Amino acid sequence: MDQTDLALAAQRRGNDEEAAVLYRAAFDFERKAARALTEKLDAEPTRSILHRSAATLALDCGQHREAEVLICEALRGTPPPGIADELRDLLEQVYFRRHLDLRGVTLSETEVQMSIAGKAVGYGIAPVGAFIPRINDAERLMYRTAERLSNLPFRTSGRVTAAILNTIELFSTVPRAASFAVSFRVGHSTQMQLEGIGSLGEETIDNLFECLELFNKGDQDQLKHRIPQEEYFNNFVALARNIGPDGEEVNLVGFTATRRGVQRTVSLTGETFEAWAFAPDLAMAALKTTADPDRDAKLRGFLKEADSRDSKRGKIHVVDAEGTSHGVVVPPGMMTDIVKPLWESEVEIIGTRKRSAIHLTSIRPVKTQTKT
Repeated sequence: MDQTDLALAAQRRGNDEEAAVLYRAAFDFERKAARALTEKLDAEPTRSILHRSAATLALDCGQHREAEVLICEALRGTPPPGIADELRDLLEQVYFRRHLDLRGVTLSETEVQMSIAGKAVGYGIAPVGAFIPRINDAERLMYRTAERLSNLPFRTSGRVTAAILNTIELFSTVPRAASFAVSFRVGHSTQMQLEGIGSLGEETIDNLFECLELFNKGDQDQLKHRIPQEEYFNNFVALARNIGPDGEEVNLVGFTATRRGVQRTVSLTGETFEAWAFAPDLAMAALKTTADPDRDAKLRGFLKEADSRDSKRGKIHVVDAEGTSHGVVVPPGMMTDIVKPLWESEVEIIGTRKRSAIHLTSIRPVKTQTKT
């Protein structure tokens, strides 16, 4: 535990090499403790808890095979049902990390691979509704990151400017089997054969991974420090949530890139999504008003109207099953990329009620029963 605390502190300081050494030390200690109980199958729940902890640290160290062995060893015994479920979920993460590895695939310094896995995803096959929206949102996220790094005002309408497109135009590869994966190539069609094209493209990839890692940790303060502009911050959080797992069809979403010859990955598992899914204090701060934690609101209905004439905030109307129209205030940065694509769709709204309107923190389409 001491070594793990030191590793986390090193990570917060940005010293990844020191953190890796400390995580390895913590893993060695925990594995030794787990092995002391390997043959004591009746030593529950201690036996399974130690194996689960050691496997988690192995995953933190990138020791996927070690994690797999420890999880299987824990399941060989008689772990309590709750811990057994946690072990199976952890095993799913181990296998997904293997899918993130670039086995037989070579990425240039300006390519990013996105992979998804889950109950509805097979080896090389996925429902259109589970994958295409994530591709579109990943594209939006990359362009928004490039615009922010270029110090451009947040774009509330219109297309990506020619100046950005000339530097980081995105190209998608043919989907391939790795759970289900696709690569984005950052560059320009006339420059595809050049190495290291466009410093903005490489900076976009680096910044995107840094921010996704902070998002996945639930570190709102550090992410806000990295993205101080409220429109860009709200936009990033909303798009990252859309891309992330829904817990139904898709359980894991991961990104892989090769940066300076080193493979870098970030896995969105949904474990910290609740912090982002319902954060009225965060949304209300952006709207310069006071949140009422006792008036959380959840609404389901059809999105019938969207008004973005106010440059700082927009307003939408959602009609519920009884035909009642509800006004919903949209924080800056969420209207164009998050709300407008859902026009005329059935949606689920989460927010905080303030006076006569709901202030939006999350909006998602309601899934239909029919799969494509």
